[in-house]
Amino acid sequence: MKPFEIKGLDGASVSYEEAPIAETTLAGTEYRVDLGRGSAVAISQRQPGTWNWTPLTEGRWDGCRLRAKCLAQQVNTALATALGAAMLEREVQV
Repeated sequence: MKPFEIKGLDGASVSYEEAPIAETTLAGTEYRVDLGRGSAVAISQRQPGTWNWTPLTEGRWDGCRLRAKCLAQQVNTALATALGAAMLEREVQV
């Protein structure tokens, strides 16, 4: 998947120093989900062997599904699974 710029989403709007909400690796590419603006989540990727994250898009998480139009279905599904697992883990800790 080629990186592309989404209006309003840039590296400055996401704190990559903080732990992500969820993360996964798919076909060697790492993806992470962070808090976005308002109720949105910010989705970023990085290629193997690099340190820099590239913002991809914002999405919406409703507790079951991740809605992010710009992502391939396989990536969207993998991130939704990772988000679901992260939310279950947080519920267990509380």
